[in-house]
Amino acid sequence: MKKRIESHQLQSLLKRITNLGYDQPSAIAEHERPDFVLTLSGQRIGIETTASVYQEYVRASKLHSHQCPNQCIVTTNLQDGDQRRSNDELISEMLNLNSEWKDSEQDMRDWRDKVASTLERKRTKLGHPEFQLFDQNWLLIHDEPGLANDTFTYDRACRHAADLFATPLTDARDFDTVFLLSNRYLFRWHQQKLTLHYEPGNA
Repeated sequence: MKKRIESHQLQSLLKRITNLGYDQPSAIAEHERPDFVLTLSGQRIGIETTASVYQEYVRASKLHSHQCPNQCIVTTNLQDGDQRRSNDELISEMLNLNSEWKDSEQDMRDWRDKVASTLERKRTKLGHPEFQLFDQNWLLIHDEPGLANDTFTYDRACRHAADLFATPLTDARDFDTVFLLSNRYLFRWHQQKLTLHYEPGNA
């Protein structure tokens, strides 16, 4: 199951990677530490894949499908805290359509911090002696749930994604390229530059 999820994340990236100037890989092999090895433009590239998602959101999605599949839910306030909430508390939270909506700027800050936590965890893994290095090492972060598709989110997403990578690393090995895939947004951090491909239709 885990490798199937990782493969789906990788394929989501490869469907759009040519939009950033890459060729399609000539070979893909399953691996561990990192998850896959691509042969691309004459180089062997190790790629680690991961999801940036709150565990509360994962749990709530399962509860929704099993216990209240026909009801509308609110996911705005589903994020991990210091204490794990019970299933009943999560159901009550996501079914409360009158709950206070989070400020849009705070919502984007929380999004940035969620992705930053995932990025930090994977950078630590990259520095482990058992993590194999290749000609290049890439990281793909698959963001769940994806960013909203509206003008206000677009402006904020670009700004907060830039903030995410603004502080250069000094004491840790870093990935040659980091991809952040969030619905229609595909960010790439490479050689200290952030670029974006935005899919105008359904991603």
